[in-house]
Amino acid sequence: MLKSITPNLMVENVEETVEFYETNLGFSKVNSVQNIEGGLQFAIIAKDNLLIMFQEKNNFILEYPVLNTQVVHPSISLYIETQDLHKIYEHLKEKVEIYHDIHTTFYGKNEFAIIDNNGYILTFTE
Repeated sequence: MLKSITPNLMVENVEETVEFYETNLGFSKVNSVQNIEGGLQFAIIAKDNLLIMFQEKNNFILEYPVLNTQVVHPSISLYIETQDLHKIYEHLKEKVEIYHDIHTTFYGKNEFAIIDNNGYILTFTE
């Protein structure tokens, strides 16, 4: 039986990424692991029923060598269902890079998308 799925995103800088999500999206750090320099190599953030993990690029590659890359190139988007799409859009539009303004998709959903500090696309829908 499967119970949940939580993305673990490769990032260049875990601290900067956590700060982006805390400041702009209201997430809170719930767990983290320091690297030998005292910075973070891994963190878990949460908001409402959502969890996202971030792992520093070099640490991630040590764990999964198949993911070896010189530069982090996001190749997924996170699709986030909301109850207050317009309120969230108004809150974010001056703080972050909007990738797509609010629009109605070909499948009938109202959505907008932003880009996080690592280039990952976050699509909000209602």
